[in-house]
Amino acid sequence: MSFKSRFPQYFLSCGLAALMICAIGCGSGGEGPPRAAVEGSVTLDDVPLKEGVVRFVPTGDTGGPKTTVPISEGQFKIDSASGPVVGEHRIEIESTDDGGYAMDDEQAIKQLREQGIKTIEVIRVPPKYNKRSQLVESVAADGPNTYSFELSSK
Repeated sequence: MSFKSRFPQYFLSCGLAALMICAIGCGSGGEGPPRAAVEGSVTLDDVPLKEGVVRFVPTGDTGGPKTTVPISEGQFKIDSASGPVVGEHRIEIESTDDGGYAMDDEQAIKQLREQGIKTIEVIRVPPKYNKRSQLVESVAADGPNTYSFELSSK
């Protein structure tokens, strides 16, 4: 039997071996970096941000993954099991408010046009608070980690 005829079996065996190694290495036996609970509020032009996310992106010597916390009616909160890693973070804030309509919802767009509505009010957080954000906060192991982000669209 040639290598070409055994290639699918060889590929499957290698894939299964790699998957088993990953499963063993990614088990829940490790502690991981220390995390902390965080909570707070987000306003845009003095109005609570209806819906969005706050991202805690580790910076400097802080290792670990970034953490995304949902915002609802201007408030966000996450427990220490899922919260950000203790240390310094760059803060990114984005709105997820699409005005109640998906941009590719052709039926909704047709209905809006029939009603004479040309634009949908979509809340947009300025780029200076997104990927270009200069906001930095420290997350402490013992807390409290309560933040108030007062954003301006100007």
